[in-house]
Amino acid sequence: MDPTIGYTNGKRPHADTPGSLSILKIARLSEPLGGENIITAPVQSSSSAPTLSETMDVTNPFTGRPYSPSYFNILEARHKLPVYEKKELIQKTVLANPLTLLVGETGSGKTTQVPHFLAEMQVSFPGLIACTQPRRIAAISVATRVAEEMDVVLGEEVGFHVRFQSKKSEKTRVLYLTDGMLLRETASDRDLSKYNVVVVDEAHERTIDTDVLLGLLKQLLTRRPALRVVVMSATLDVGKIQSFFPQAPLLQVSGRMFEVEVVYAPQLVKDYVEEAVRRVCEIHRGEPAGDVLCFLTGEAEIERAVAATQAALTRTSAGFEPASEGASPSSRTAASRPSEAMVLPLFGSLSLAEQQKVFRGTPPGVRKIVFATNIAETSVTIDGVVYVVDCGYQKQSLYNSQARVDYLVPAVISQASAEQRKGRAGRTRPGKCYRLYTTSDFRQFPPQTYPEILRTNLVNPVLLLLTLGVGNPCEFPFIDPPSQDALEDAFYQLLFFGAVDDALGLTEFGARMAAFPVDAWLSRMLLKAEAHRCAADVAVVAAMLEAGNVFVRPPSRAAEADQARAQFAHPDGDHLTLFFIFHGYFRHQSEGAKYCWSHFLRHQTLQQAVQIYHQLRQLMTQHHISVCSTYEEKTNTVDTVALRRAILEGFFTQVAYLPPKGNHYLTVRDGLTIQLHRQSVLSSKSRMRPTWIMYDRLEVHGEDGMFVRVASPVEPEWLLQTSEFFFCTAEISNGEAALVLKKLAAQEVRTKAV
Repeated sequence: MDPTIGYTNGKRPHADTPGSLSILKIARLSEPLGGENIITAPVQSSSSAPTLSETMDVTNPFTGRPYSPSYFNILEARHKLPVYEKKELIQKTVLANPLTLLVGETGSGKTTQVPHFLAEMQVSFPGLIACTQPRRIAAISVATRVAEEMDVVLGEEVGFHVRFQSKKSEKTRVLYLTDGMLLRETASDRDLSKYNVVVVDEAHERTIDTDVLLGLLKQLLTRRPALRVVVMSATLDVGKIQSFFPQAPLLQVSGRMFEVEVVYAPQLVKDYVEEAVRRVCEIHRGEPAGDVLCFLTGEAEIERAVAATQAALTRTSAGFEPASEGASPSSRTAASRPSEAMVLPLFGSLSLAEQQKVFRGTPPGVRKIVFATNIAETSVTIDGVVYVVDCGYQKQSLYNSQARVDYLVPAVISQASAEQRKGRAGRTRPGKCYRLYTTSDFRQFPPQTYPEILRTNLVNPVLLLLTLGVGNPCEFPFIDPPSQDALEDAFYQLLFFGAVDDALGLTEFGARMAAFPVDAWLSRMLLKAEAHRCAADVAVVAAMLEAGNVFVRPPSRAAEADQARAQFAHPDGDHLTLFFIFHGYFRHQSEGAKYCWSHFLRHQTLQQAVQIYHQLRQLMTQHHISVCSTYEEKTNTVDTVALRRAILEGFFTQVAYLPPKGNHYLTVRDGLTIQLHRQSVLSSKSRMRPTWIMYDRLEVHGEDGMFVRVASPVEPEWLLQTSEFFFCTAEISNGEAALVLKKLAAQEVRTKAV
């Protein structure tokens, strides 16, 4: 066959020219899939050989402008990625099959390269190419990298779309977005008609959004056979996914792995954060050059570890202490060890600017030490990592459908996750992985990550499925169907919210709830706020809850931080405290980081809260909600009763009662024992604890029980006025609370009779 058949002017374009493989579908689609005649740019080894820039068209087909000099250096690096060897095979397979499964080991380059490969096929795929990620930070960082590789401006040919943040345009060809954002798009466009290809990345994480999205895509392929779907993963449960998509071909790409030495803890570690800091410091003092990645479970642990590591390394900066057992002294000379360290955090709520610091290189003689959540496990890649420290835990959201309780709990990782973490140390050269658990512990870890859909509240996905009109959510094609109890519980909650009717059909109010990109209880709160004439104030509270932890408490300045926090404390609870923190920052936005630093507040969290607030206001206006406020800027006051009653509209299912002689609160519906966290305003010993509270979410602290950080006092009369249906006394297991509510209900009946 003439290799130039089908090409314009008989010339064969460079592999990175759009349309190159779309022509191959005509000439070679009937041939066996394989890597024959893979079109690649010539990479010459001879010093006199022409460079890439001399052997290819210098015009970028995506922009029509000449390539920048840096493009060719990046292109050479791309050619070295394992996935690049399978480029043509991937393009041909995707073109020929509605759905393709791709297993690519960590470091193979699949996340950045596969959407790029498909974007080159502009004749076959002229529309948008979506690539979903389970986390916002991954969507943003990967989009930034791919824009650089394609030599385009981020937000133009390559964009990203995450909740409350977007950078895209009419020019966008490749869009990185979270699974949740693509799910939300299906509400307005069931067929995802603007997309030619949907790439679902990191499917092995089995988030609830990923599982729902895969079910929707399975249904969509029957309506849109021309759509192409690629499901990618580093540790895909191949058997289960192949059973779900039985006709899909499976492609496998090996990773770029070097040997990684594993060092287990000799015995049980009591405080893994403290042990992680000690181990990281020993690596820095005793091991040759190479960056360090340490896995912890959340923001609080990471900030504690960052501060402790900085303090420890500062104390010993004049010299190095001897390394511990497990190190290799023969290779460790003072000359090979970096003398300085850059200690950085990495977690989901960090600002984009803070996130980007992690991915930048360091000057000579400086070692990068990153403390991260499991976001660094597969979602993002930090170049230069040689040493990994793994605590063996991650934060998981769990839901007890019988007790109707959501809570966060540290849970052991799976063996698959442990292997992924280890693999981060062997991408560029042989590395080491220090596991802060024993070999016996590792053998008891579950083999794979337990699917989120089997352990979390299903209210949000059920509401979405009802909005999409896909039929009975109980019959939806889930990879792992949730229990009937969990689905029934979701319907009960939606019934309490007024989102479904007695026949379990979606109500008009439920459809309005689904339009807001927040949890169902927050969307109900936002919609009901208009009746309390404080919709703008409720939007502030919702934005602060969505943005995350706003307080900073460095261990070295803990007393100062606690004092600063106490100054913000509002007598009417944590929701009002967050409200006034927002307005304090809003008034001092010109001072920005300086104001936050002096008040021990997290600047990036408040920046995000302001952004979320404006978007929520815009959505409320679009839904014809009167966005009024009771806040008076001159006096810095608000109608606290109206605001708390409006907040209760969303959190009435999360109310607790303090018995007259009790030390702990009991949840009203189910009688579970909960405690106020010491960081809650209401836990102050200088004030009387309120009898009734509403709370945001529960946290489990080992054997100490369940705690709430964000809580506010409510009046029992408000409960019946908010939802008499929910507070039907026959359903309340908390006897004393039931008695109080029963008396109030009787009094209400007598009042109405008069």
